[in-house]
Amino acid sequence: MKLATYAFEGRETFGLVVDHPANGESWVFNPGDAEALLETYALAPTAPFAAPPRFLAQRPWPDSLAGFLALGPVGMEAAHRLQDFLLRFLEQADRLLLNQAGQPLAHVELCAPIPRPRLYFGLVQNSPSSIRYNANRAILHLMPQGHTRPQGAVAGPADPVWVAPDGGGFGWNPEPAFVIGRGGRDIPIEEALSHVAGMTVVLDITGRYYHNRFDGLPQPPSDWFADATASWLGKKTDTFCPMGPWLTTMDEIGNPYDLLIYTRQSGVLRDRSHTNSMIIGIERLVSWLSSFMTLQPGDVVHMGTMGVDGMVMTPAMAFGPDDSLEGEIERVGTLRSCLVLGDREDWRPPDHPSRTIHPAPAARSVQAQGREVLATPQDWSLSAVRHFWTVYGNSPAAAAEHGTADSRWPRVLNGPASALGAAGEPIRIRPRATALAFGPELAFVVGRLAKQVDEADAERYILGYLAVAALLDASFHPPVRKPATPQEFNMPLVYGRWGDGYNAVSDRPVALPSEAIRGRAMTLSVPGSGSVTGNTDEYLQLAPRVLSFLSGQITLFPGDVVTLGPVSRPLMVPADQPLAPDAAVQVDIKGIGTVESRVLDARACS
Repeated sequence: MKLATYAFEGRETFGLVVDHPANGESWVFNPGDAEALLETYALAPTAPFAAPPRFLAQRPWPDSLAGFLALGPVGMEAAHRLQDFLLRFLEQADRLLLNQAGQPLAHVELCAPIPRPRLYFGLVQNSPSSIRYNANRAILHLMPQGHTRPQGAVAGPADPVWVAPDGGGFGWNPEPAFVIGRGGRDIPIEEALSHVAGMTVVLDITGRYYHNRFDGLPQPPSDWFADATASWLGKKTDTFCPMGPWLTTMDEIGNPYDLLIYTRQSGVLRDRSHTNSMIIGIERLVSWLSSFMTLQPGDVVHMGTMGVDGMVMTPAMAFGPDDSLEGEIERVGTLRSCLVLGDREDWRPPDHPSRTIHPAPAARSVQAQGREVLATPQDWSLSAVRHFWTVYGNSPAAAAEHGTADSRWPRVLNGPASALGAAGEPIRIRPRATALAFGPELAFVVGRLAKQVDEADAERYILGYLAVAALLDASFHPPVRKPATPQEFNMPLVYGRWGDGYNAVSDRPVALPSEAIRGRAMTLSVPGSGSVTGNTDEYLQLAPRVLSFLSGQITLFPGDVVTLGPVSRPLMVPADQPLAPDAAVQVDIKGIGTVESRVLDARACS
């Protein structure tokens, strides 16, 4: 099956993509609408059946693709039976009636299959092309290396990719992606594919806006966090990771490692590659991710570049409405994305939503719902957080630990929002964990939709501040052996914070001007293990600078949480030291808040 998310007459929903038996034209049919019309048909005195056929016992059908995937195998089986019946009915019976359940694809706006993914994770350096000519790569570590993208980076087939006038150039390539159908954690490799609903195509675009901020500044060789910030924020830029055109279920794909990939630009072939180039495959990645975070239906993971990484773009490559970036994956689909270069003639209609409202579809959705501003700290809740950002090397102690150099720009990356936990909720240490590091941190909450915010105006976008009890699991380090790249050595410091609920936050943000957070004592203790102290005076970059920097090309959403990072060396709990059964982590930041959460230690301590 091909499952698409689409918008028609102001309604966003999902449907089955089929070739209409009347003329072979591609149509999309909403399952709920189809069943409702079959019920109407059955009421006629001369209907061919006494009762309408029902395909899904759980009524009504979900209205989103992620909601449908949450039904699991029951939903998939029902959709298959509905599709078979739909095609036969359109051949044999009242075609005009059932046509009202669908639309020609040419008449709808195709969205990304998962328009606002909870998790949008992408691998890097996952094919031989990334290491083939690098004489310094003596060891290939089978450790996944990648990053998460925010929802603003998502674009659908109908959305133009917007390259801002100060974007500083870009490169791109297509990548295979898979979508989680059945969620879970600690998934064995041999069961991993049963958790995958299907595959789609993404275009991985990287801009140079953030690179340009760091160019010319002194960077020591060990400052990997500056390099990651410059490179990966360029991938997190609004509209820079289109997805689509639909999700193709695994039963239609067959072997996911035997698919040809074609890269075209405005119809001209630029590259060919093959999915068998994956170094780390889908099964290993599903199992690895689920070892520290719970995967959920609708999570999207793309597998990295199989061919040329960062397709070269020259200034002479002009783009108009008939030009496109195009990725085709055999049996999966073809994704074409039009492009608008902000420093050239803007060919979009004057009233196009990407021009008049916001370039990112996820941001337009927030605006359409009237939720672009949180009026008071009481309006914030942890369940509404879309993104969790972390600043690295933001104190003298952290800078020394990470090998970062002082500069005017923060080092910042994002992780899954599920890594945040509520104060009072248990922090469950995963079985894979080894040594643990606990530390107190200060975070701020974004209060309104933020894009290209001037630092002088940033206070207006900050809802308030939270205390954070941050936990890092050191178990990602052992697979890395010398000689290794700076990325392989430092990625464990990123992944170690991504476990479910590993960053517990205080109940409500406290509204304060940024300078008022200075001089506040910070303490963390774990009874039976020790304590650490710090002070907010140690922060090198404050919230206004971080918010302004991030929002240069990336939209921050209301409710997003940004931690300013650690200020002191953490409290270490060795791998062979189990925590007491009633152990609790306690954090207090004077005048900001307190966090106290029980720690449930499932480590296999020796």
